[in-house]
Amino acid sequence: MKIGERIKEIRVAKGMTQLELAEKSGIALRTVQRIENNEVTPSFYSLNAIGEALDIKLNADLFIETDNKFEFKIVISNFSNLFADIGTLIKRNMKTLLVLITVAFGFLSYEDLRSLYINLSDNSIISVSTIHCGTKTECDIELVKKDDKGIVLWKRIIGGTSYDKAGQVVRTKDGSYIVVGSTSSFGKGNYDVFIVKVSSKGEILWQKTYGEFLNDYGLRIAEVVDNLYQIEATKQICATFNVSNDCYNQEWLFKIDESGLVK
Repeated sequence: MKIGERIKEIRVAKGMTQLELAEKSGIALRTVQRIENNEVTPSFYSLNAIGEALDIKLNADLFIETDNKFEFKIVISNFSNLFADIGTLIKRNMKTLLVLITVAFGFLSYEDLRSLYINLSDNSIISVSTIHCGTKTECDIELVKKDDKGIVLWKRIIGGTSYDKAGQVVRTKDGSYIVVGSTSSFGKGNYDVFIVKVSSKGEILWQKTYGEFLNDYGLRIAEVVDNLYQIEATKQICATFNVSNDCYNQEWLFKIDESGLVK
């Protein structure tokens, strides 16, 4: 679309006559008519004046002649014109947009659609907490799944014979759950980051520890891209090999995939 046609389209949409546009912009009526008829190319000054009168920012570089070819350019000046501009874009490129949408859905396999349906239709609630803390060295992680009415569907105790602390849980696209926390029951050191994947039925699929000899704690987990999760943890740094008063906790971020491999 040429810029003159676009100016006319906006003017008509705003219910403004050519004379009113000329008076409001300070541009001669004849010049406005010639611009809208694409007889002349408007100057930078004329574009600014007409744009201010129409309450829209005009830029000649954003308008191209397409000769009936696909055009995916549109000027969005401000929020008052946003929906009108979006509507214009859709009308001009409806067939192309439909093709793009069809192709995009074609890339989704049956399993992708099935897992998406499961995630959207399941209104269950999953929660994780630290329980059974009879002493400072005996705690477990409890994962509980409830339906939308609060009725417990299943419970799963996670951990070993020592201290295990809950952090956070997220749901994966396949309907399983990944739990992050800390453990002194397993791993290399005093405490390690503890990550466990549990099926939708409460079965432990795998569990892994991350860290070294000192105290490493798992706090939170979040999906950053498809099937890739960022773990927020702390790593203890000490001046000596053993834990002492000269130690501090340093933020530790790392990513894992759905099999627990560090990426």
